[in-house]
Amino acid sequence: MIAVFDIGTSAIKGIVLDGTQAVVYSAKKEIRTIRDQQFIEQDPNEWYKAFCSMLKEYQEKTGSIKEIGSVIMSGHMQDVICVDQQGDAVRNAIMYNDQRGASHLHLIADVIAQKTSVEMNGTIPLPKLLWMQEHERGVLDRTHKVLNSAKDYIIGKLTGRFVSDVTSLSTSGMLDIRERTYVQEVKSLGIDHALLPDICYADEVVGLVLPKASEQTLLSENVKVYAGCGDAGSTTLASGIINSGELNINLGTSGWVAAISLAPRQGVFNLVAINRGMYINVIPVLNAASVHKWIATLIFPDDPKKYDRLHDLLAQSGDTRTELFCLPYLAGERFPVADTSIRGSFIGLDGSTTSRDMALSALEGVAFSLKQGFEKLEVVPSKISLIGGGAEESVWNQIFANVFDTPITVFSDSEYLPSIALAAAVLLHEGKISSYQDCIDSLLTRQGCTTFIPKPESAVYYRAAYEQFKLIYPATKALFAT
Repeated sequence: MIAVFDIGTSAIKGIVLDGTQAVVYSAKKEIRTIRDQQFIEQDPNEWYKAFCSMLKEYQEKTGSIKEIGSVIMSGHMQDVICVDQQGDAVRNAIMYNDQRGASHLHLIADVIAQKTSVEMNGTIPLPKLLWMQEHERGVLDRTHKVLNSAKDYIIGKLTGRFVSDVTSLSTSGMLDIRERTYVQEVKSLGIDHALLPDICYADEVVGLVLPKASEQTLLSENVKVYAGCGDAGSTTLASGIINSGELNINLGTSGWVAAISLAPRQGVFNLVAINRGMYINVIPVLNAASVHKWIATLIFPDDPKKYDRLHDLLAQSGDTRTELFCLPYLAGERFPVADTSIRGSFIGLDGSTTSRDMALSALEGVAFSLKQGFEKLEVVPSKISLIGGGAEESVWNQIFANVFDTPITVFSDSEYLPSIALAAAVLLHEGKISSYQDCIDSLLTRQGCTTFIPKPESAVYYRAAYEQFKLIYPATKALFAT
């Protein structure tokens, strides 16, 4: 059996697959985020404790943990996770959406951005490390390795090795994505390559489970632990986009619109894909399904069925159009604008505005933001797939189809789909499949999907509304400037 874990922003999800790739077990545990003004952190020990408890619960319920032969993980990327020689965290993890590095961007030479193909902003690990050099020198002195993805911390606990995969490291601001090596020029900034993890591909075995980790997890010491992949890699793989012109929208806590190509694209965020020789061209946004969660909580506070209640509210009428606008930048934004100070706003409130209007405009605002990213990719879409927790809201899916004026394919039960897809890396390493494409084509056929067709009259409306939406940020940014 293969155990796959996704270390997400709000929860850790785990599945166990049998020899036919069928899910025989799934579980989820929530993770706490620590916010202090603009600083956003998590405790890595919570990730590992949740990981261990999920495996122990699996053993209690099934009694078959010894049948697990491989473990592979995905996780959020772009973090700064400082560990000592024993693999213990020396401080909380600085999260991908923390923008404290913005004050040190001026120190980074253009050549580094060119080689990494990263559009530098305050969320990138390199400027965050420069911030630490000034404000937390003592922490860096105690740091043996700086890891980049949440799953890398757990891999270290399991195997004693400090590694990261090429997809995750593509977000570090320190990896030459063409050469798959660390950029030499970061040494001039005081970043020694010895501080950084070993570079791996997702389908490489990092090591076996250490005796101590075996006691903590109940996994056998013979279990193979794979390098795994950053969440953008597994999600893109699961979305089924293989060819030029095919796009994927991810609605996780944060989100992105992504294409795939044989070379990095100018002016976008490029990642090394999980399948060798390919690149993922990404426009990331900080505010995606987090906006859906926020509006559900705002309208239905303390209601355990708030998402069902919100769906019923949204679905009261087939018309999703409203004269209200929402700028959905609840936590600042990194695209379509890089602005740590900007915050969200509603434009057009009047005495007749309803909670449904506010909910619809919040979801429309996210769709508009992602459309701006889509335009940056300069791709004529032949297919758009939508994946992530936000894709469970069917009204939102229809809004995306109308805003993009293109059919949107949504895969059924997509919550665990990236994890199921990531298991293909294990099967590839073991020679049980010949390519990622063969495995994913088969998976998506079995999974099933729903296609949302744009409504012509709504598409016309949103075309004009989108042009108005683009005026909101320029008109309001001065209100939040620091």
